[in-house]
Amino acid sequence: HFLYFQDDWKVNNRLTLNLGMRYEFASPQWVSDNRLANFDPAANSLIQAKSGGLYDRSLQHPRYNNWAPRAGFAWRPIAKTVFRGGYGISYQQFNRLGGENLLAYNGPNIIDAQIDQIPSQGICRSPSDPPLSCFRPTYFGYPENFAVPENFNPLRAQARYIPATNPTGYVQSWHFTIQRELARDLVLDVAYVGNHGVHLMILGDYNQAAPNNPGQNLTLQARRPVQNFAYIEIAYGAGWSKYNAMQVKLEKRYSQGLYLLNSFTWSKATDIASGHLETANGDNSRVNFADPNSDRGLSSYDQTLNNTTSIVWDMPFGKGRKYLSSANPFVQGALGGWKLSVINTLTSGLPINITYSPTPQFQVSTAPNYRPNLTGNPVTPEGQRTTNNYLNAGSVSIPTDPRYPWGSAGRNVARGYPFYQADIGLHKSFPLWSEARRLEFRAEAFNLLNQTNFMAPNSSASSTSYGSITSTFPARQLQFAMKFLF
Repeated sequence: HFLYFQDDWKVNNRLTLNLGMRYEFASPQWVSDNRLANFDPAANSLIQAKSGGLYDRSLQHPRYNNWAPRAGFAWRPIAKTVFRGGYGISYQQFNRLGGENLLAYNGPNIIDAQIDQIPSQGICRSPSDPPLSCFRPTYFGYPENFAVPENFNPLRAQARYIPATNPTGYVQSWHFTIQRELARDLVLDVAYVGNHGVHLMILGDYNQAAPNNPGQNLTLQARRPVQNFAYIEIAYGAGWSKYNAMQVKLEKRYSQGLYLLNSFTWSKATDIASGHLETANGDNSRVNFADPNSDRGLSSYDQTLNNTTSIVWDMPFGKGRKYLSSANPFVQGALGGWKLSVINTLTSGLPINITYSPTPQFQVSTAPNYRPNLTGNPVTPEGQRTTNNYLNAGSVSIPTDPRYPWGSAGRNVARGYPFYQADIGLHKSFPLWSEARRLEFRAEAFNLLNQTNFMAPNSSASSTSYGSITSTFPARQLQFAMKFLF
């Protein structure tokens, strides 16, 4: 249930203010028949929803204090120059992290039944043999009552936990822009744009284990603080993000149907976790729960430089246009009505998170990524760099002290190759026997110059192919289409 009010106040013919306030209330999620559970850290057990108020049904306390102010201004101190600015708060009432922050996924309402088997246990002789005591052949099928509530065991199934007082995430956004008309139909915009995410929902293992001491070789489960549970995935509002950018836009319109737009951004984005289901290049949406801020680094989508040039030319030929408007219908049909569009994109490469696969002795959870030790530049120097050694294997080493499974490498410390691509489109409209009926032809080329753009390299220091690049973005692609409108 959202409510807002907003007012544009024209102070004078040079200054206008935009002021507003928004109130938001969204109930916590609940399901029919109260088939929902949450982990209770006080009792170290799962508690079940029940009939009653919003908390009883959702096991989450409703948030009644989500106010979002907005303010902006536009000021024209002199002719052909305008200053604009604004600030606002936007709430993130719900962000589905796959099934990870759905309390309805908890047992015994849903049974995540999984058994790890190893051949050294010996082959089961009968379908009735306990599945954990021997290796069960496929032809025996699933064990009897394999996935029933009575067999739910939090030591074999992941539990989900959202703190009952978890705050609502929100983003503060602001900008300051100067717009100037440099000449006739030529406009320049220069802006500072920023935002700051607060209480963003991230994931971690609430039951993250303590590290082994040197010489100690306890199992992962034996080192967990809550012994009657295995992995307890917590979805909680400890995440944050920061973005700051200079944005420059140059826009030019010509009298012959030609339009030019160039947009340039110089920016930096940081956070402590990638968005769930949006991880790339070795990044992860789950943090080191013992020290979440140790995962602070560049956002996985950070691009320092981004420049896009767009050209649209509505060619001035044919009926109603400057040239060939009086030509015969066949010439007008062949040469008139064409439109050309070009988009040229240049961006910095995306960040790369360098990781390794720890042995069971070094592992404290299966949730986060583990980073190795790093000495020097993680990227191979340009003169020695090939697609087989983009990342420098000599600059990384696997930790040897189990007390410190995370090495010195920061998150997202390397960066991939930059990206260059030119796309072009050629469009034409063919009028038929009435204005309501026409054919439209499209010819489009993506990556027109067939530029080789490399994707990210293998960033696992435990892999024998560490640092190698095995894939590229698509080569030139052509497509044609004809559309009949009536």
